[in-house]
Amino acid sequence: MRPPVPAGFVFPCDRDWLQLASSAAFAGFLEPTLIGPESRIRDVAAQAGIDITRMAMVNTPDSTHDAATCAIELAKAGTVRALVRGSLANEDLLAPVIASGSGLRGERRLSHAHFLDLPGRPRGLLLADAVLNLAPTLGAKKDIVHNTIELAGAIGIAEPRVAVLAAIGSVNHAFASTLDADALKLMASQGLFRGATIDGPMTPDCALSPEIAKLHGVPLEVAGHADALIAPNMEAAALLLRTTIALTGGFAAGLVLGASTPIVLPTRMESMEVRMASCVLATLYATRPLEQATAALKTAPRARSSTGTAPDQLTAS
Repeated sequence: MRPPVPAGFVFPCDRDWLQLASSAAFAGFLEPTLIGPESRIRDVAAQAGIDITRMAMVNTPDSTHDAATCAIELAKAGTVRALVRGSLANEDLLAPVIASGSGLRGERRLSHAHFLDLPGRPRGLLLADAVLNLAPTLGAKKDIVHNTIELAGAIGIAEPRVAVLAAIGSVNHAFASTLDADALKLMASQGLFRGATIDGPMTPDCALSPEIAKLHGVPLEVAGHADALIAPNMEAAALLLRTTIALTGGFAAGLVLGASTPIVLPTRMESMEVRMASCVLATLYATRPLEQATAALKTAPRARSSTGTAPDQLTAS
């Protein structure tokens, strides 16, 4: 059994987030440090009947900005090895992570991936990116693929099969996503994504069903056996995620990737089971082999958004 990973719970000024910290500590996979205004956190814990006496705490002013800044410094120093969002907006936590000089980012942009546990499917499935990257360019998709492959390795998939999705399964200039998919496949053939097999453009049904892939004449190296799906944009990923979960009754845990520290962005709509599963993902990612962690900070330059200005990193579903 792995030792618990020190994790910073950032601004946990609500019963839900304190309960998550308590449950993760009880389960033994995270060692929480509560980062925020101490008096307020203790008041919430007392009212909710949650015992936080054994948890470390770092007192900050009653400000989400101060709590997030403190969390980044603790992560940079290695005091915590994972971050979990509390009662603050995604952008309030992620903005200092992507800021110049944060010490948590290398050359790769941040992205998000979900781990889907679906009834009837013998293994889990990764899906990127339904949370952060609204309209990723080809350069951004390259980083998304790298990040997702790294998460696959962390959960035990050493040679993931990655399907780059599009609405049609052939290259067509009317569908920009098919051009990106073809370019990513070419990059893979040139050895850019070591250890992974990349194919696309591919429709979701061919990626997930060998029978449908055979019907359409798609080679089964990735088709029908995909371990990871890369959606053309955030809207497509979110639609695929929500539709799949609604139809199957499965669940999806998620993680922000691309920084030296994994980041969990739990939401109130998620069950405690899903939030805990996301924390487990953070534990696996934080304790991944050293060579994976080192490689995370040595990839291509950060991509820009489709407008050519700043990365669309702070978009949230």
